[in-house]
Amino acid sequence: MTRRRLADRLFDRFSRMAIDWQNTRGRSFMTAHFRPRRAAEIGTWSNPAIARPRAAVVMQGPVHAEHDFTLETLRLYARHMPGAQLILSTWSDTSPAVLQPIRDLGVTVVLSEKPAYPGPFNVNMQITSAAAGVRRAVADGAEWVMKTRTDQRLLAPDVLPFLVALAETFPPAAGTGQRRRIIGAGFGSLRFAPYHLTDQTVFGTAEDMLAYWTPPLREPPERDDLRGSAQALFDGLAIGELCRHAAAESYLTSQFLLRMGRRLDWTLVDTWAAWRDHFCVADTCATDLYWVKGQMHSQREHAVAYHALTNRAEMGFRDWLLLHSGALRPADAARHEAVLLDRFNDPVPMG
Repeated sequence: MTRRRLADRLFDRFSRMAIDWQNTRGRSFMTAHFRPRRAAEIGTWSNPAIARPRAAVVMQGPVHAEHDFTLETLRLYARHMPGAQLILSTWSDTSPAVLQPIRDLGVTVVLSEKPAYPGPFNVNMQITSAAAGVRRAVADGAEWVMKTRTDQRLLAPDVLPFLVALAETFPPAAGTGQRRRIIGAGFGSLRFAPYHLTDQTVFGTAEDMLAYWTPPLREPPERDDLRGSAQALFDGLAIGELCRHAAAESYLTSQFLLRMGRRLDWTLVDTWAAWRDHFCVADTCATDLYWVKGQMHSQREHAVAYHALTNRAEMGFRDWLLLHSGALRPADAARHEAVLLDRFNDPVPMG
């Protein structure tokens, strides 16, 4: 332990020196954000004055065992989300030794068989495990459900009452067929991609979430250009084609909208109208979200590019509120429709 603390102190000193150099001599301003690995090292707490919603947290996917990430996240949620049912929905081939300490926390464990065809970007895997967890939450009486991933952690306290307050403050448009807005709280809600709400961490009423996470599984594609790897699809297809035929986020969102009775035309104009009418966004900084898979690689706190406005730009709460308020209109997206012919990461020209 003493040796580890010394290593931490040395790293802190050298990282501060590197950041100081960048801020005084480099071309950018730089900050660093350190999050504890262990729940026991986090001393924040949920405010007992806030009423607790009847909610369930469905954590889906393979258990992330490195650094006990999934286990430690569930330990934190047990403290930060008092009264919420914690559900781990994972695969039947998971080692019982991995699952036992999770069960010992009082977490409900739901096991599923993997689908025969994983689907593009593993969407069928996600649907199978998410649907199993959400169905259990509904059966156990949850009124609200947050679906999240085994490799993501929301470190902020009072996340569930915050999301409920957001949903109740901004009801969906009249005639949408849903009870409350679906709220995207992960990375990947995109401004310039058709019907691309994040599929990582998503929140809504139990009824709406059941509709969202139970679309038909995708069938193997008939087109040759849709049979490649995820990277090949990303590199080879224009945004409009990628979203319509492969992207997991757009498939889930579009299927939900169809269930709600909305007719889709796969334009940005209709996408922005759907954002205005059906959805909302909770920025990752509001929930203090950390994503192992994404942020260990990118080493970035926010999905922001400064060199240009790119077609991977997120739909943040600021952007959504401008749409909701009418300051920005869905019709304003018409000037950007040509973006759908580009590949991801290209700059968006000023309209």
